[in-house]
Order: sequence, then structure tokens, then C-alpha cells
Amino acid sequence: MLFISIILFIFCFESMIKQHMDQTLPLNGSRQISGGLVVLKKYYNTGAAGNFLQRHPGGMRGIHAIALCLAAAWAAALPKKGQAMAKVGLSFLVGGGGSNLHDRITKGHVVDYFRFGFGPLWFRRLVFNLADLFIFAGMALCGIALLKKDKE
Repeated sequence: MLFISIILFIFCFESMIKQHMDQTLPLNGSRQISGGLVVLKKYYNTGAAGNFLQRHPGGMRGIHAIALCLAAAWAAALPKKGQAMAKVGLSFLVGGGGSNLHDRITKGHVVDYFRFGFGPLWFRRLVFNLADLFIFAGMALCGIALLKKDKE
């Protein structure tokens, strides 16, 4: 039940943030916060990271839905006891991925709303949302859990 709660919290919290940012930020407008380390910028992303597949939104929705189903199936297949790191990682993936997929289905794009104001130029150009960070963290936790399991 804890892991379902994590998924629902991420999905609902991110939905509220996206709605707020979508209503208050102008499209492609930006505002610096944290001394310029973070820049609020609304961007409608029809593709994946770096606009990959942006010209094929239907294909992107399909790939996204399949990946989300695979993560949910993997989570459901885990034993009830143990493997907490993998379960948390998969909860992050499903919560963040579910939020972004919901955007793709209901709006035709994902609402991204911040970028970082540091690092190389290619990195400063990428625009994220909180769901993306949960997806990255979930992938890292799942990877660590798999490496840890291989060593046992």
C-alpha cells in the first residue's frame, strides 16, 4: 500500500504543479529563481528528452504507455517482502511516468516548467518537470537495486 501511495502522491502533486505553472507562466517565457540556478520556463514537449520523436507524438504516446506498463508489471511481479529499493524506484517511475503520460493523452504534450541555469549549454537548454526528476531517480534506484541483487 505504501508504494501505491507514493505513486498517487507523485501523480497528484505533479498534476497540481503543472496546472499552476500552465496557468501562471507564459509559454516559453522565463523567470530566474535561486539566484539563476533554476529558471522557471513553460515549455510544451511533444517528444521525449531533447525533443526526440517530437514529430511523432502518437508513436511517443505508444512508447510511453508500453514503458509505463512494463514498469508497473515489474512492480507487480516483485515479492511482497524485500526489494524495497526496487519498489521505491518503480513507484517513482510509475508516478512520474503516469503524470507525463496523462499530459500526453489529455493535452497532446507534456508541460515542462523549469531548467537549470548552470552546466554546459546543452544541459541549460533542457526543460524539465518534477515528474522527470522522479523518473530519473527511479531509474537510478532500480539500477542500483539490480546491481545489488547481482552481487548477492
